[in-house]
Amino acid sequence: MKLMRSDDVDYVKEQYATDNNLATRMRTHELYTEPKRDFTAWVLDQIAWRGDELVVDVGCGAGAYVEAVQARAHRHIAGDLSHGMLQTVTAPSRVNLDAQHLPLAGKSVDVLLANHMLYHVPDKDRALAEFARVLRPGGVLLAATNSAQNMMELSALLRQVAAQAGVATLPPVPINFTLENGAAFLQRHFARVERIDLPGALVFPAAQPIVDYVATSPRFVGGFEPADDQPWQILRELVEAEIAAKGTFRVNKLTGVFRCWND
Repeated sequence: MKLMRSDDVDYVKEQYATDNNLATRMRTHELYTEPKRDFTAWVLDQIAWRGDELVVDVGCGAGAYVEAVQARAHRHIAGDLSHGMLQTVTAPSRVNLDAQHLPLAGKSVDVLLANHMLYHVPDKDRALAEFARVLRPGGVLLAATNSAQNMMELSALLRQVAAQAGVATLPPVPINFTLENGAAFLQRHFARVERIDLPGALVFPAAQPIVDYVATSPRFVGGFEPADDQPWQILRELVEAEIAAKGTFRVNKLTGVFRCWND
């Protein structure tokens, strides 16, 4: 199996041809994250809103931010590279776009959202230059991403599954825009860059939600395919054993958002 990067074009097309995989992952985080928090609202509340902003959501996916943005500002454009994703978005303005070539006039946008998507962009500097170009003076970029240490317990679990199953051990698909290295990218294009962290955990009372989550990205699981029954059985047994011993299976996570602007 080819080792993929998070900005590999084929991998991104495979993952986001429809919203099915993303919807499962988002639902998992909604149901099992502790402490409970509205992550979308948390991201948007990192800035003060006037109510008249033009907001452009680049890499909007299935439209997770649409409703929350419309509660704060009345002008909203949702854009994504995937036609399949855009079919599910309810925003009045939907645009098929590439973050590296935004079809927007310079200095026209008040708030640009780029949440959990920059690690999928092949040329991050080009995309960030585009973000800086289209933002008005004083306009703000909000760019959420994960820590490189996010969900390490899940990574360890999958390595254990691969070892016991005797299958090729591949690391999870690495993300290359993280809380740790994201500032270095952003500071090349924005005068002010602030990082705000949000720690938490996924706390699973049963094995099935973990199985469902892992199944959304077969390349994530370390070299075995959905049709290989043995690794999936091992995965289930390992999770059930820990739940029997500890009551839950806990996966620590660290995500956050960068707030960026030019004076």
